[in-house]
Amino acid sequence: MYVLISSGGANAKSMFPYMKMKGELEESVKALAFEHTVILRPGLLLGPRGELRVPELISQKLAGLCGMISTRLHESWAVDADVVAKAAIKAGIQAATNENKELVWEVNHAQIIDLGKTTWKS
Repeated sequence: MYVLISSGGANAKSMFPYMKMKGELEESVKALAFEHTVILRPGLLLGPRGELRVPELISQKLAGLCGMISTRLHESWAVDADVVAKAAIKAGIQAATNENKELVWEVNHAQIIDLGKTTWKS
């Protein structure tokens, strides 16, 4: 099994280098034909960074302001990194236990939030 955290806009044919690279990575991972592949495609990741990236910092601040207005508005395009991590674990468990039988399970932003905010029994 393989669990990949990609990006919401991943597309191997994108004219944007980051999105193109993410799309090509997804295609390469799918070609490896693991028994199960889970690809998570979150929107903007929120949380501390090891390096300063100004556009990302501005986007994170904007997401924070949106969160003050409405959780729903905030969650429509941004997600905390720990929620993505929890979703990746839960999706991996579901794939490994055949709770989700898809050979390639592409988990969108809304599904990531649902998976990452629910609890599970270990």
